[in-house]
Amino acid sequence: MQVVLLEFEGILADTSPHRLAALRDALAVDGLSLDDDMWAEHCLGLPVDAAVSAARRALGAPDDPTAAELARLRAERAFTLRISRGLLMHPGGLALIQALRTQARLALVTRAARRDVDFVLTIAGIADVFTCVVTSDDKVEGKPSSAPYALALERLSRTAPAVPGEAMAFEDSRPGIRAARAAGLRTVAVGPLPVHHAMEADAYYPTLTGLSFDDMRALARGGRA
Repeated sequence: MQVVLLEFEGILADTSPHRLAALRDALAVDGLSLDDDMWAEHCLGLPVDAAVSAARRALGAPDDPTAAELARLRAERAFTLRISRGLLMHPGGLALIQALRTQARLALVTRAARRDVDFVLTIAGIADVFTCVVTSDDKVEGKPSSAPYALALERLSRTAPAVPGEAMAFEDSRPGIRAARAAGLRTVAVGPLPVHHAMEADAYYPTLTGLSFDDMRALARGGRA
């Protein structure tokens, strides 16, 4: 295991409540009401633009690119405002990167915007931990496409080979799981995912708290959890 790639949202930072609230507020302006189940099934893990489009389709809203773009802008502004007021970090995720930082190269492959990632990593004091950071600002197709992971592996390979078979990804959503697996990565799902989503990963942990480096090596060798 030479490379570990992580989603920022849901693995390191507890952003889901803020994402859901921001998207709800953005859609409410157009008279659309998004419930928890619809969010989990259709929107969780998608970049903001894709989440807006998925929610509008699920709610039966007409195809209106202008309305969707305005909702995206509202959702992004609301999310940035919310995390600027305070954001919880997942202790297990922080402990994981501290345990791995001397054992493997670390990369973030996230649906979040670069400004939000930089802000939170700086506050948390871990901005220097990651060799590579791929965000929604990079001009590639978002998850569930493999493109973000392919870009991260390409950037990592500029200094030393980054082979999918020797890399592992940690994801908190079905789009992320599909993206990592499509890139050829062994993938660990983490957090309160619906069971039929988590089953698409190679392994699943409700939380990263207590996960040891020996556990990581077992996962890298093909074990399941």
